[in-house]
Amino acid sequence: MTLPPLPDRSLDICIYGAGAIGGVIAARLAKCQNQGDIGRVTLIARGAQFEALKSGGLRLRLPDGTQDTIPVTVTDDPATLPEQDLVITALKGHQIPPLADTLAALLPDHGRILPVVNGVPWWYPVPDGKGGTKGVEEVDPQGVLWRVIGPERAIGSIAYLGASVPEPGLISYDIEGYLDLGRLSGAPRDDVARVAALLRGTGWAIRETEPFQDALWTKMMSNCALNSVSAITRTANATGLAAAPIYDFTAAIMEEVRAIAAAEGATIAMTTEKRLELARRNDFKTSTLQDLEKGRPMEIEPIFAAAAAVGHARGVPCPMLDLATEILRHIDRALQ
Repeated sequence: MTLPPLPDRSLDICIYGAGAIGGVIAARLAKCQNQGDIGRVTLIARGAQFEALKSGGLRLRLPDGTQDTIPVTVTDDPATLPEQDLVITALKGHQIPPLADTLAALLPDHGRILPVVNGVPWWYPVPDGKGGTKGVEEVDPQGVLWRVIGPERAIGSIAYLGASVPEPGLISYDIEGYLDLGRLSGAPRDDVARVAALLRGTGWAIRETEPFQDALWTKMMSNCALNSVSAITRTANATGLAAAPIYDFTAAIMEEVRAIAAAEGATIAMTTEKRLELARRNDFKTSTLQDLEKGRPMEIEPIFAAAAAVGHARGVPCPMLDLATEILRHIDRALQ
């Protein structure tokens, strides 16, 4: 399916999910609202976060400790919004499939969606066994997102940064980083370049890795290993990795993901040793550990199970990743 190009005017943008990552993205977009290529900017949030943003604006605490308050337009009812040129989703992987119809209603014929996810994206293709492709079942059960929204609308996005929500309305930008945008080899890139330029104009450092699967599987190597092991041990990475058996377990998962990436035609340039060395320098808690400590559902299926499913589809054994996934499932069930 060939989509119409993005319109030759400023773009109306919606950020669905104004938590940690979504809040940082939203803050920079909102500060540049109605300037240049950016039209109206609207946030969708719920509960205490919605109430805090509505009453007090978005408070952004930067890595240097300074804080800024940004007025924002926010709603808890997506049905009240007009169609959006660009919808940015900053949601947990398991939260997206139930919103398929809601997200589709926000998108006109030319609309694009930019899902910022920690795991395998719902638009990422795997063989369907019939000569075609489909989304990974663990991320897109029964193919609802693939069918209702369509993978051709999606611009891939990976966030390399650290952020948290200490309290409603306050986004703490803990580790400064960048966004990596792209599509798989052979897919159109004009809209990727335009959205990348738009975000650069708000102050973001933006990369456009090509092929995009290199960036995706590099991030997956970190997330599958560091996030799972930190949640299993309930320690920040620097603390857990100080123990040799934990270090070896984490490294083994990284090497399995590297093999999955190779089967997908992707290259992970960073060595496992170097990635672990970087992790040992920072005691920042992974998002999976943060979710566990706050009693929220962990992204088990979208990150760990989905990556393993791609490996299984390609005939790549990943016993340590399978083990970590099953341990996390048991932890999750025990807490219910």
